[in-house]
Amino acid sequence: MRTEFIKKLVLQDLYYALRSARGVLFLVFFSVFWLWIFSKLGKVNTQWLGNPDGAMMLSWLFDQKTAQALFVDRNPGFSLFYLIAINTAPLFVLFAASDQTANDIGSKYLRFLLPRCQRIEIYLGRFVGSVVLVWLAYISISTIAALWVVLFNHANVAEILIEWLWVVSSLMLYVLPFIAFMSLCSAWVGSAGLSALLGLGSYLIVVIIIGVLSFRWQGVADGVSWILPNAIKPWVLLMDGWHLLKSTILATIYVFIYGYLGWLVFARRDI
Repeated sequence: MRTEFIKKLVLQDLYYALRSARGVLFLVFFSVFWLWIFSKLGKVNTQWLGNPDGAMMLSWLFDQKTAQALFVDRNPGFSLFYLIAINTAPLFVLFAASDQTANDIGSKYLRFLLPRCQRIEIYLGRFVGSVVLVWLAYISISTIAALWVVLFNHANVAEILIEWLWVVSSLMLYVLPFIAFMSLCSAWVGSAGLSALLGLGSYLIVVIIIGVLSFRWQGVADGVSWILPNAIKPWVLLMDGWHLLKSTILATIYVFIYGYLGWLVFARRDI
């Protein structure tokens, strides 16, 4: 396996993503969504979330430890951004990473690539390209959120810089398994549109099943929830070293399982 070919494929994938309909739509939807969110956050008294009354209300949505970690121990405005980002990330990421090897397969471009590089180089190159695209998007929006908190909430710059590092690291870790899941979907169907539909549809169906089961069989719902990488979300929300380590281990397992299954499919695709 030659790293120089993987680098070329990553650059090609980023170039294609910024010019393709899928990449442009992702960036447009992502930008419009966060523009709307920031316009609404400007009307919210985020400091109230860190008060005892706000913490009590949030404890209905989270356990007390998570509510304190997000809105008492840290800047509530930046934590509110983080909470929105991590809950909406699956939908954006599943769409952004939907066309990894699908276009190569569907357009027969794979026939052009194979005489020049190995399948594993193509597979890893497309995966890393999607990772870089999604990471750049979330690093950019996290930076804007940090500036927004400093300028409009008068937050301490040093404290926000530390929280920014935690938030960016957590988001970068959280999105990886979803990108790996789309590696499997992309290789399986061989069509960018069907890949996005399969990924988003599968995710929403499992979420609905978990929601229905939780009304009567919470234990079963908890077991089914491990199918999705969402299982690591309660840990990354706490933003401490021990839980981040556990999240990293579990995210690595998810990436390996999804990535390996996707590779088995891609390695056997007939071109």
